[in-house]
Amino acid sequence: MAAPPLLRRKSSLRPCVRHFSHSHPLRPVDVKEEEEIICSGCELDLSGAAYNCTKSICDFFLHKSCFELPRELEHTSHPRHPLLLLSSPPCDDSIFTCNACGDYGTSFAYHCATCRFNLHVGCAFLPKTMKHAGHNHPLALMYSTNLLDKEGAVFACDVCREEVSQTSWVYYCPDCDYGTDLHCITPAEC
Repeated sequence: MAAPPLLRRKSSLRPCVRHFSHSHPLRPVDVKEEEEIICSGCELDLSGAAYNCTKSICDFFLHKSCFELPRELEHTSHPRHPLLLLSSPPCDDSIFTCNACGDYGTSFAYHCATCRFNLHVGCAFLPKTMKHAGHNHPLALMYSTNLLDKEGAVFACDVCREEVSQTSWVYYCPDCDYGTDLHCITPAEC
């Protein structure tokens, strides 16, 4: 008598894919918010569509959006050279400093080796304008407080009142001389 045919479950046949940032295959998953998982790419909380390493001993997860990031990026904040997506901090360092927000990062970075310029992936895709909960006009993204033409004045965030580095990005309303650093920007409800 012949052996019965093998039955396959469609749910168990999730395809494996490769990503340049990880040595093992990845599989699509749906992550629940209560699982409290951090994305290995952007280092932010992860929930929803994602990719997970197929190896049980490996705790590598990526947002679907981080999986789909372009490997090269032309960015208006750094028009001289394209930025390359790195899976780890440049120059074999364990951390990098983001030129937009000034915070450290330990994973994905958009990087220009010529200029030693780095961006968190989240900072690289900030909207050009944002409506802020504490202000009536849209705020424009400025890539430096030097661009605010304040004749040597130091820019202070209008939310936290902290001084902002001249090279840090801010959201700013020129009509009202109102601005926030990237840590204090809170979008208005739509």
